Amino acid sequence: MLVDDRKQKILEYLNQKHRATLEELQTLTDSSVSTTRRDLNELEDEKKLRRIHGGAELLQDLSKELSIIEKSSKNVQEKQRIAQFAISKIADGDTIYLDAGTTTGAMIAELKRLKLHLTIVTNSVTHASNLIAEHLNVYILGGLIKRTTDSVIGGHALEQLSNYRFNSAFIGANAFDEAIGAMTPDSEEATVKSQAMKQAEVSYLLIDSSKLGQTSFVKFANPDEVEVITEN
Repeated sequence: MLVDDRKQKILEYLNQKHRATLEELQTLTDSSVSTTRRDLNELEDEKKLRRIHGGAELLQDLSKELSIIEKSSKNVQEKQRIAQFAISKIADGDTIYLDAGTTTGAMIAELKRLKLHLTIVTNSVTHASNLIAEHLNVYILGGLIKRTTDSVIGGHALEQLSNYRFNSAFIGANAFDEAIGAMTPDSEEATVKSQAMKQAEVSYLLIDSSKLGQTSFVKFANPDEVEVITEN
């Protein structure tokens, strides 16, 4: 395989997996260890990836935020399975906080189907609209709507949250690292997530496997402050 073809295969794989071991990439390109190392070193010099111990990872823009439309097409089935498990944490009569995001949004169909009588507070315009059902009391936070993520942010939202109490909060994130915690690119969204968690008896972090071991710009929760719900 030509060097450019090997590099392209490596980058395509990292775009899917975000990080990979040297052995994975060696098998992928059917190359020797020394050839794979050389390819990785060249790609790092070209600022297309970062070498890590035993492999490589894709370079990240820590402030980058995908739009809600872009997120909605990623890892759909995994998000549905995560949402189904998250539903088991809810009891009839609970008051819950449902954070903006596509993984938390995957809970909505199940919440409507199960006919649990709940009070739900959300900072997502789409969630609020989709949650309308006879057995659900739905409150949406007021404030500035961030169009890319469909989330309500700002001082008014924080003030409202400070007056509420939740049995549980279901929070989304862009990244989670076991040593650092939960992270997101936007400082105002991070503040809303953090405040919602303070108002909850227990907080659940709903993340698909692509976000595990990743980092983002702003940390909003320590690892011991959330119960992570994922498939890994």
